[in-house]
Amino acid sequence: MKKSFNKAKQAGRRNQRPILKRYSNRDMNIEPGVGIGEIKYGIFEKDLIRILGNPDRIEKGEYVEGSGDWHRVLWYSHKNLSFTFDKEDDYRLGVITVMGSGYPLFGKDLFNLPKNTVRDFIAKVTNEIPKFEDHSFDSDPHECLDHNSLGIIFWFDSGDLSEMQCSYLFETDNETVKWP
Repeated sequence: MKKSFNKAKQAGRRNQRPILKRYSNRDMNIEPGVGIGEIKYGIFEKDLIRILGNPDRIEKGEYVEGSGDWHRVLWYSHKNLSFTFDKEDDYRLGVITVMGSGYPLFGKDLFNLPKNTVRDFIAKVTNEIPKFEDHSFDSDPHECLDHNSLGIIFWFDSGDLSEMQCSYLFETDNETVKWP
């Protein structure tokens, strides 16, 4: 799953503050291939900040050192969310990582549920069984269910859902991004 600030525009708005909506998690349903709540894939950082306010922190780096594959991650720890903007996508939002409960998918909060319960629920809703992958190290179980047609990777620590990495979807050629 791969995934900008204009100073000239800001200069004319120094005395203006954006009007921020107050969001609760109940307003933040995960919509596969579209986004979460009002936050849609393809928006720019400034748009996200207008919606959620300033992030707790911003990280930037390369996926693989020296590759030129740069990305920026805006962290909203108090909301259990992070948002990834990739150079490859002109720094448009490409990945939303959900790290806590309160963000329903298909009307159900899946966090802290066992892997088999999540797998069975997703299979029932989509008529497709997500692909299982084991990323465990030593005795620390770290597994995932990858559901390509939803654009979601479900991560499990010690058998229970701990994180969802949600992304945009692709056209049938598997290369062209379907922006919402």
